[in-house]
Amino acid sequence: MSEEEKPVQRGTIEEAEISSRSSSLIEKPDKITNEDALNDEYLETVTFTAEEEKALVRKIDLYILPLMCFVFLSQYLDKQSLSYATIFGLTKDLKMGQHDISWCSTIFSIGQLGANFVFTYLMTIVPRAPMTGACVVIWSVCCMCLAAPTTKEGFWVGRLFLGIFEAVVQPACVLITSYWYRKREQPLRTACWISMNAIAQIVGSFLMYGIGKTNKSSVADWKLMFIACGVISLVAGIAFYLLIPVSPRTAWFLTKREKEIAVKRLFDESDRTATNKFKKDQLFECFKFDWLFLSSLAFGFLVTVTSGTIIFQSLMLFSFGYDKFEVMKYGSPAGAVQLLFIWVAVVAVKLFPRERAMISLALVCVPLAGSIMVLSLKQSSGWWIIVGSWLGSVISCIMSILLSLISSNVRGNTKKSVCSNAFFAGYCLAAIIYPQWWVGTYKGGLIVNIIMWIIMDIYLIFYRFKAIFENKKRDKLQEEGFTLETHLVDDLTDKQNIHHRYVY
Repeated sequence: MSEEEKPVQRGTIEEAEISSRSSSLIEKPDKITNEDALNDEYLETVTFTAEEEKALVRKIDLYILPLMCFVFLSQYLDKQSLSYATIFGLTKDLKMGQHDISWCSTIFSIGQLGANFVFTYLMTIVPRAPMTGACVVIWSVCCMCLAAPTTKEGFWVGRLFLGIFEAVVQPACVLITSYWYRKREQPLRTACWISMNAIAQIVGSFLMYGIGKTNKSSVADWKLMFIACGVISLVAGIAFYLLIPVSPRTAWFLTKREKEIAVKRLFDESDRTATNKFKKDQLFECFKFDWLFLSSLAFGFLVTVTSGTIIFQSLMLFSFGYDKFEVMKYGSPAGAVQLLFIWVAVVAVKLFPRERAMISLALVCVPLAGSIMVLSLKQSSGWWIIVGSWLGSVISCIMSILLSLISSNVRGNTKKSVCSNAFFAGYCLAAIIYPQWWVGTYKGGLIVNIIMWIIMDIYLIFYRFKAIFENKKRDKLQEEGFTLETHLVDDLTDKQNIHHRYVY
């Protein structure tokens, strides 16, 4: 065999460029079992109609999506409950100062960040759905236990354990979404479970309002709030554990034909179903300054370091002279405003599917304007303060698009898990830091918000042009004759698969 005739082994796109004299990139799986080979051979021949696929997606939406939404609702309800409990007697009963309240959020996020590294590994070897359900059940117990402490130190310990077991939810939902839906379907589904952030603001406000107005027992209002949130999380966790399948191949609600279509339709766009195998080469690919890994980390940090306007909204309005019931009543529409902009984002992505980064850039202007309003307005400005706080909390719509970019662009079981958790690591790091700025008049937090939103816009421009550059590079390689033979048992990263195209 001559030098020119030797096939190029699997490698990164950069290696393909170096070996451009060869005509193909051929991958042979490390090891194919008889069952895999039969599945591969059979599923390669599977065809289906648009009507069959549409019916399948409706069925997945009916069984998978509501459960992810339910878990996300319970998670955000837990997070919001601290803000409500603070103005309903928590600080008085546990003798907390304003700085102590900030530490309640910081300690929670320290627990999330520490657990994140453990779950990064576990999600590559343990089925994600049952593990997530189990963690939700445990955190529900932790949430109910927050009603027990009589000192701030005991409350901090409870918050630490709550953060540890909530760490799995967001990265797991990103991965589960990518293993059930095509790229074009993911933004809408991601927006659905991210919408629960907004719904939780509305539900939490009225739940706390109702408890405060009707509670005649000897149990403090804030304790009942934590118990109620814990019960909701417990139901969500049990349902998730029992009803979410490990993968489309094992879905109890799909027929054999529907399972074939569910697997094949994702394979058609160079994707694959969930596997439980940790690959060191994919981990090292991330740590070699991979742009998607760094972007995941940056997006998680930037979209979270600005979220003080959500978590501390109640305290912010309270500091402007509103009583606790007025805070609940005037703060709840912030959830509706959030929800409105989430679906504005969904429609925008539907109309301009190739411009997710630019849509995010435009949406950043909303919380940026809200932060500027609250920072610059006087206490006597009345409703303008409230409207500014609503706009300043419009963050979830941006997060939903950023998560859909990670879900759509990152390939490879281990790499997808690492990048999903990198977003969450950035999220936790920001959540540890930002509460320390929201002390006193909250002006420090608002100033940081404005700076970070500007940085986010700059980074989104970079992301867009980087994705376009990478796609053009792959187009050129394919024009030169490079191809890649893939199988259903392959586990290729976006860098290794020349047929993959980045969305932006």
